[in-house]
Amino acid sequence: MNTNRRFAIGLCMAAAASVARADSWAPLAQEWVGQQGDHLGSSVAVRTVLDGVRRITRVYVGSPDASVGALAGAGKVDVYVPGDQGWWDYAATVTSPSPQAGAHFGASIAYSSSHLVVGSPDYNDANGVGAGAGRVDFFYDSGATPVAITSRGFVTSTGGNLGGAVAVDGNMAAAGKVNAGGGSGCVSGYHYDNATHAWHNLPAVGDIVCGTSGAALGASVAIRQLDDTSYLLVAGAPGESQGSSVLAGAAHVYFPNPNTTTGGLLEVGTLAADAPGAFDIFGTSVGIDDNFVYVGATGRDNGAGRVGSVTIFKPAQILGWDFLTELFPSAPATVGGLCGASLFVDPDYAQFIVGCPNSTGTVAHEGTARVYRQYEFLGQPVWLDSVLSFGNQLHGGDDLGRSVAMSGDHAFVGAPNVNFPPPQTGNGGWKTFVQDLLFDDGFD
Repeated sequence: MNTNRRFAIGLCMAAAASVARADSWAPLAQEWVGQQGDHLGSSVAVRTVLDGVRRITRVYVGSPDASVGALAGAGKVDVYVPGDQGWWDYAATVTSPSPQAGAHFGASIAYSSSHLVVGSPDYNDANGVGAGAGRVDFFYDSGATPVAITSRGFVTSTGGNLGGAVAVDGNMAAAGKVNAGGGSGCVSGYHYDNATHAWHNLPAVGDIVCGTSGAALGASVAIRQLDDTSYLLVAGAPGESQGSSVLAGAAHVYFPNPNTTTGGLLEVGTLAADAPGAFDIFGTSVGIDDNFVYVGATGRDNGAGRVGSVTIFKPAQILGWDFLTELFPSAPATVGGLCGASLFVDPDYAQFIVGCPNSTGTVAHEGTARVYRQYEFLGQPVWLDSVLSFGNQLHGGDDLGRSVAMSGDHAFVGAPNVNFPPPQTGNGGWKTFVQDLLFDDGFD
């Protein structure tokens, strides 16, 4: 690590903070709440289209514990479309083509380019494998009104909870099976064939990469398609040790092996926290865009306690990735707030959102989220964060921020532990936040 360069970036960020003001984000009064025990909001994804202006046309929200008929815990994904006054209307429900009790369809969701990818990490495959084989379903969303979502196939595993984390970009997808190999964890890649309308393992040979003992590789995944045949895949390994520091965590960056005979994936970057420590849980969440790799770590300590953080890496001049900066939540940050539990990168607007599901908002530990927007100051990138919370609506222990997604001036945050109406529990919910443009961020 170049210590002087890091110090210079830190000075820029400190100076920027003195001349910039954070965005103001407000929750819409509308709040969607699930049925008892559904845990609506455990996952969330958005669909955007560009037709002169960028518009959000779908919000997908997972309820992995919802019943499908008599199948308890089969899980579902609800689809919402734009309504009046910026609110959202329920439009459809997607379930597995082969629903199964306890499969938890909707535990993870990802969307890109009309592809909706949904994980069912506790699905049992047809070969009689015990609970936790896992499954990933691929769907096509035509964008039509009314909502028309059709199945484009699925993949299953022989164990390891495939689908606990999923990602998709363009025609490339990835899925983690965090418990494979007794907790080592593995990741698989997939490619969509436009001619046959089917998904295939990617690459053809050796598509799976696995972690070291106890690393939990695949606890989080992100993918960025580079062209028709290449991509960058990022996988979090929050259980990995760094020297004697247990559960320090790591993230690994992979690229398809250009040797088509050998196949498989080449690791092009091993990422760790700056001065890693035990129980950092680095790699809890990951993200990638054309410029940076982002890694969340719920156990990172800002000096006052384990508030969590996001570390940003930039491409090295020759090969690999260099540490750029680590972002801790600005005050007031909650010790034990689990910032970095979820992460979503919005590359079109140079921003990302991070979930802090145990942070204190108006009520202790109700959960919050943070939007980080990128600026340049003295030729260096800096990020300023804004807090998203329930505001003056009384909540508590709701897990707000367990899932996050955003596009432009809209953010969507899941709170799977919302209990409403009492005495019901585990309903879950999700909330829309909009940026107040009267207090738009910028430098004075």
